[in-house]
Amino acid sequence: MHLTPVTDAQYAEFSKRHLVDYAEQLTLAGEVPKAESLAVARKRLHGLLADELRINGHQFYVARSRILKPTIGWVWVSPAPAFLGRKRGSSRWLSQLTVDRAVRGHGWSRALLEATEQHLIELGVEQLWVRVFDWNTAARALYDEHGYELVERFGKDSHLRKQLA
Repeated sequence: MHLTPVTDAQYAEFSKRHLVDYAEQLTLAGEVPKAESLAVARKRLHGLLADELRINGHQFYVARSRILKPTIGWVWVSPAPAFLGRKRGSSRWLSQLTVDRAVRGHGWSRALLEATEQHLIELGVEQLWVRVFDWNTAARALYDEHGYELVERFGKDSHLRKQLA
């Protein structure tokens, strides 16, 4: 698995896809009725859609494989939120890890998560945090398998953390 920073065109494609995916996730989580999900997602993702995040330390990567020619997926790594306090500088938030629907079910999520973790270790990141909706059992299993620990459970989602270094 090979991660490379997105080009402007890839960023535009990712943000459009993520908008639709996030709207669906909000509906599946029971946070927002389907009829309102796209509008809510658009409002919550304003910074992403307006391309205001890259200049504020958010990193976006496209993932490719030596085996398959098309894009395998995308990764969005954000600066850690303020609630992490002094550990914020050595931590990151995994905002999104997406494997293209056409290649799901073949272990690419594992490979993409491992490549992301390795990349962040090389950058000196010590902790990786992620929010996972309770309905997303595949993602929960992936993070459990990779040693992520439950930090806090909320009504419909949880924060998980992995010590990378």
